[in-house]
Amino acid sequence: MENLKIKMPEQEDFFIEEIEKIARSAGDIVKAHYLRGVAHEFKSARQVVTDADKESEQLLKERLLQIHRCRFYGEEGGGDIAEQGDQWVVDPLDGTENMSGYPPLLAISVGLLCDGKPILGVIYDPIHAILYSAWEGGRTRVNGEVAGVSSQTNPAEAIVALDFSSEMDTRCQTLEQLSRVLEQARAVKVFGAPVLSLAAVAAGRLDLFFRPSTKLTDMVAGVCIVRASGGRAVDYDGRDWTIHSKGVIAGSAGMVDAYLPCFG
Repeated sequence: MENLKIKMPEQEDFFIEEIEKIARSAGDIVKAHYLRGVAHEFKSARQVVTDADKESEQLLKERLLQIHRCRFYGEEGGGDIAEQGDQWVVDPLDGTENMSGYPPLLAISVGLLCDGKPILGVIYDPIHAILYSAWEGGRTRVNGEVAGVSSQTNPAEAIVALDFSSEMDTRCQTLEQLSRVLEQARAVKVFGAPVLSLAAVAAGRLDLFFRPSTKLTDMVAGVCIVRASGGRAVDYDGRDWTIHSKGVIAGSAGMVDAYLPCFG
């Protein structure tokens, strides 16, 4: 695959392959912890964190800022989201709950915002060695091969995924929406890793994904990749997803339109 250069305004250019290598390196950290087992601690009532999260984020922050120095927002370190300029937005380990359980669905997510808009995304699944990447104006690639959203047009044959938020006040609403989705869909899956669900939509392996109360670290890279694959990412009102959106529905344009009434 030829090197694909990202041109940043008023900054030095860099190759997306550089970011992919960084994501793979973070994935090596996560996989090593997964294979030997890792203890977790609670960072809130229903969210856990491990040493793998912390070590992965430290590597991502150091190496991403070396190739493009701008603001940085991480799942563990936090910070402020910038409305102007460039900003890395990363989840060093999506699917932390899966680290000590099953299925082994884990991901590293690296997104880049420009003036609040997702313009680049790299997602790496270290257990299965699958790398998804895309940038604004380009095409989604899965392990180097161009990919696109599913061509499924029949909602009754759709495979839909969802992910529950840790915010308890959203769960009853999600169950109501799920009930309506189940009246149409062929199957519904819960991965416990929204980053990988978005990546699977972009690769055509899922027809639709929805989730309330989206965290930006889970969304920025995935939204960019879904859009580059020819799909749509909208909020529950059908408006294009932005950094201010509270929920996401992602899939092909036809699937999003078919299922949108389930969220009204």
